[in-house]
Amino acid sequence: MTYAALQAIHLPYEVYLDLELHLLDTRPDIKPGAFIQELVQRWLALDKERHAVRTQGQALRGFQWKSVFLPDGTRLRTSYQHNVEFATVVSEQIVADDGQVLTPSQFANRQASARNAWRFVWLRLPAEDYWVRADQFRSRFETGQQQHSMNQHTLAEKV
Repeated sequence: MTYAALQAIHLPYEVYLDLELHLLDTRPDIKPGAFIQELVQRWLALDKERHAVRTQGQALRGFQWKSVFLPDGTRLRTSYQHNVEFATVVSEQIVADDGQVLTPSQFANRQASARNAWRFVWLRLPAEDYWVRADQFRSRFETGQQQHSMNQHTLAEKV
């Protein structure tokens, strides 16, 4: 990809200096320009996901995990002794970053054994900003389903 001209983006001096000093303390190998570029690219990717969900709706493909549906593009994360691993729902499968196709349990137990995936896997659905633990997501989902069912029952009684 070639560009006819580069566009400079200006930051107030105080903001740039604060960022530079913070990076020197926390990530001395990263320059502010590279950090800002990566930050904008991450934000842009997330905002494109949000826009796609708003305009096209949630994905029809995904992975059915017991009572919970994880739409295509859902990210999964687990960690064990400071070793963090990621996977993504691709079509109807969970694919680890190393390409291995796994179940949620297999993903949670790659580094350790006898771990309950609901407790050790974190999820970030497409267009969402935050990670949520799988058991909390399931609980919210099931509560929402119960409320929806109760509302439908109430509507049916009124008809």
